[in-house]
Amino acid sequence: ADTTSRPDKFIGIHFFNPPQLMKLVEVIPGEKTSQEVTELTKDFVKSVNKQAVLCRKDVPGFIINRLFIPMVHEACYVKDRTGATLEEIDSAVKFKLGFPMGIFELADFTGMDVIHKATVEMHLRDKKVINPHPLVEKMFDEKKLGQKSGEGYFK
Repeated sequence: ADTTSRPDKFIGIHFFNPPQLMKLVEVIPGEKTSQEVTELTKDFVKSVNKQAVLCRKDVPGFIINRLFIPMVHEACYVKDRTGATLEEIDSAVKFKLGFPMGIFELADFTGMDVIHKATVEMHLRDKKVINPHPLVEKMFDEKKLGQKSGEGYFK
């Protein structure tokens, strides 16, 4: 926004992949974004049959990835520390916490390239964000990206 001559008209919209299935959209106004532009954007999101959440502060990862990315790495640490299988961790998340997908299942759906790059970028901007788990690094390096490559946590 600071590089434009109209920072009051600047706003971010973060659709989730694949957008035809995912209902949530993060709306991210800048510090100088007008309330009118924010409301127009929320109306637009609603007009395309999506649910908007307003990110009141532009932080690395916004809201969802700020939660999801550390969960992926922590799920890897749970696997390391407890010996639980991928399936057991995903089942616990789905059948106890009520998530529609397991963490590893969603990570494969999202793509290890996206998770790795988002983690690195978030950590560069905010040292409170966890560094990639070694398994995430390994899978990224080996191009085991999940569904898009045919192999990730699962085949």
